[in-house]
Amino acid sequence: MNENDLIYSFARQHVIEASGLIALMMPQTLGAGVAVKALDGRYMLVNQVMQSYFDKTPQQFTSLTDAELFPADVVAQLQQSDARIMAGAATYSDQLDCQIDGRPIQCLWFKFPVHGPNGQLLFIGAAMLDTLRAGNIDKMQRSLALLQHTNQELQKNLVELSKLASTDKLTGAWNRRRLEEALVNEMDRLKRYDHPLSMLILDIDFFKKVNDLYGHNAGDHVLMTLANVLQSNLRASDSLTRWGGEEFVVLCPDTTLTTVAALAERLRESVAKTAFAEVGQITISVGVAECMAGEAWDAWFKRADEALYRAKEAGRNQVQIAPEAPEHDGAGKNMAANLVRLSWHAAYECGNPVIDEEHRGLFADANRLLGAVLSARPKAEVAELVNALISDVVQHFKDEEVIIRAAGYPGADEHAAIHSALVDKAVLLVKHFHDGTLAIGELFQFLAHDVVARHMLGADRAFFAYLQPGSTGMAVKESPSL
Repeated sequence: MNENDLIYSFARQHVIEASGLIALMMPQTLGAGVAVKALDGRYMLVNQVMQSYFDKTPQQFTSLTDAELFPADVVAQLQQSDARIMAGAATYSDQLDCQIDGRPIQCLWFKFPVHGPNGQLLFIGAAMLDTLRAGNIDKMQRSLALLQHTNQELQKNLVELSKLASTDKLTGAWNRRRLEEALVNEMDRLKRYDHPLSMLILDIDFFKKVNDLYGHNAGDHVLMTLANVLQSNLRASDSLTRWGGEEFVVLCPDTTLTTVAALAERLRESVAKTAFAEVGQITISVGVAECMAGEAWDAWFKRADEALYRAKEAGRNQVQIAPEAPEHDGAGKNMAANLVRLSWHAAYECGNPVIDEEHRGLFADANRLLGAVLSARPKAEVAELVNALISDVVQHFKDEEVIIRAAGYPGADEHAAIHSALVDKAVLLVKHFHDGTLAIGELFQFLAHDVVARHMLGADRAFFAYLQPGSTGMAVKESPSL
């Protein structure tokens, strides 16, 4: 096998880009020694000129390092130039005056990167040129300048090709291939570090009618406009993928179900407010799901898709949360910051059947209100649910105060004062909501979190011990997490 065959074989074996192959081949025409070093400093490939400098066969050269070929001061100089290449330099040169096998040598060393197909640095290339051949130095410098330009152009082309291969041509969103690549990393982060991961699937309502009434060109414009609207409302960490036809997927790293549900509602509202050329207004239906620990992609996607189906079945132009939503405490969840829906557990029971039944009922009231909010139900319907929740809270507080006083709870008066303060604030916030000066999200956060969940699973637990049969009221159960 001749020298060129060795270089081609090496390039194929390590899947070196064309730019790297050019770097290996060009200096040979100038009588230069050519070598390729691994990133740990071991020589992997040398040409005949380099072999003649050191009077070594290719087999003898393999796996040697600079420390085994040069004096210590030269080794330090060469290692510095290697570091420059590994730091991203396109080329770097050194002038060396040293002795090799007892012979004085004056030469120029040119270093250059050898990249793989995805742009990562695989090896460090080196070209060694005798300075006595002055004409060759100018040629080498011109060759390396051309090489650097060629590498830059190739890298630009690779970036463009990679972009074309990973994006949807019509909308500019990611395609399935790019999403699948991202999913591998994000689901691994969820598994390793418990980072929350959510997604939403959305679909244009009655898109077939758009194509039938206005034509496919108009339909394409709708898809392009929709992608722009969605992208403008996403965070930097979110990614938009065209899943197929009029269906899109948004992947949301480091995002809990609460946040992705709020994002989905913001997207739904933004699309509904957009005027689409030729078509006017369109709406979208959205399903959201957070990936559960240990859940496979197919199962996660299926839950989100089922939520999308429920959104369409319920009348479209709404957001639905995936069935079997995760209730675990992992993935960065805490009730105060990430409440979505309240899930009742037996551990929350105090032992009094009236209080436990009313607590369960208030959880259900809060979840019905959440469903109406996320489904964008009419304001009158939402207001009715708000009023029902407030009415049930007031009645529950009255019943609870009677029960804990009868049980001999010494903090009954203080607890009643807490109830009074919560009701007063709730009434004030509800008034602002009806006046249009308070968003429903803020009202829901107070009612569901502060009044229902935090109070019941926090302050209420102080009297639980007094409701146990035969209890002296001295033991207090530990407050569970939601």
